[in-house]
Amino acid sequence: PGGPVIWWWACTPGTDPRADVIEGLAADTTARYESFEVRAAALDDAVSAMCAGTGSLEDAREAWQAAREPWKRSQIVAFGPVLTFPERYGPKLDDWPVDADAIEALVASDAPVSAADFAAMGTATRGLPVVEWLLYGETPDEPRRCAVLAGAAGDVRANASMLADAWRVDWQQRLSSPELAADDDWDTVQDVVDEWVNRSVYTVADLRGLRLGKPLGDDSGGVPQPQLVESRPSGRSLQDARDVLQGVRAAWRGEAGPGLRSLVEDAALADRVDGLFDGCDARLAEVPEPLATTVVEQPEIVARAQEALQALQITMQLEVAQALSVTLAFSDEDGD
Repeated sequence: PGGPVIWWWACTPGTDPRADVIEGLAADTTARYESFEVRAAALDDAVSAMCAGTGSLEDAREAWQAAREPWKRSQIVAFGPVLTFPERYGPKLDDWPVDADAIEALVASDAPVSAADFAAMGTATRGLPVVEWLLYGETPDEPRRCAVLAGAAGDVRANASMLADAWRVDWQQRLSSPELAADDDWDTVQDVVDEWVNRSVYTVADLRGLRLGKPLGDDSGGVPQPQLVESRPSGRSLQDARDVLQGVRAAWRGEAGPGLRSLVEDAALADRVDGLFDGCDARLAEVPEPLATTVVEQPEIVARAQEALQALQITMQLEVAQALSVTLAFSDEDGD
């Protein structure tokens, strides 16, 4: 501690492990979006079958649950076409908490609701939360509700496909070879490493402060706000949170190739971070669904999960970032 920083990869001329890491993480991202693309198509098909009387409500719900997994695991990728204008697919796919009044107003209207019509709508009546609200609400197979549901599911399918295609065609290369494009935020491999570490920290803080903290009442004087729970109608809130965490862990460990962990020379630190991920997942697994009930009846269990997430956040923010010479865009106050 306190001595000079010596980069271990500098000892091997012509190689840079960071390049392998960012290439692998970009490939992992494309693969996850492609999985979401496939599952969104299956969701659309299941909804169409249900509305045609050839499929079941349970099949449609299972397809929605399945589509959530790769989508939530990609939450760490809060850059690129998921948030960048003009595409900005993220809010089109997952604007939450759900605006029930806007959805019910659409159902009560005679507005056209094909998938193409949804493309012109605001985010309050689009995306996975809208599909969830209709699938898990009353009389989902009533003709008008089914028409809205089918249009929303078709819109999800279209946006999932365009998002995956954007990564296949453009963004995977941008995040693998940052020196090639001049119209984005990354010019060097270190810029991309910085992005992944910053997004890891932010995503863990978001889990702690937004997905758990706001329903728990952290911003409301300790008064629980169960209406702010994500995926409330389906009761998938905690599985959503665990999927988000697994997406951060995937960036840490890598999937198709090495992850950020491989760049940490301090084996003890890397092992400690592994343990913190395990601890966070275990604490989240202890929180019973539905989260909307638990934040009211057993808030201490949710608070324990928050404490585990905070320990992971601080370690990545201070120790991992320093070990990888990362420029942090995330302050100590963010996410608190």
